[in-house]
Amino acid sequence: MSLKAIIFCKVEHKAMVSVLNELQSIPEIKKVFSLTGEYDIIAQAEVENSDELYEVFAKRVDTIPGILNTNTHIVMKSFEK
Repeated sequence: MSLKAIIFCKVEHKAMVSVLNELQSIPEIKKVFSLTGEYDIIAQAEVENSDELYEVFAKRVDTIPGILNTNTHIVMKSFEK
């Protein structure tokens, strides 16, 4: 069973394209959305466990230049239509 997380990102305006490209290059990131509102990007990660989520976040996502702030949420249950 996999663990899903939603990562909300605030991004420097001039870095939007490069941040989107970097996030899309991470295999564990399954979807990336560009937004209006408080956050600029949402990335959906899918990993096997919390240790893998830490590795993806700490070593790949958190090091992307142009990301100003992140807020990560673990998906407890998915309701799909």
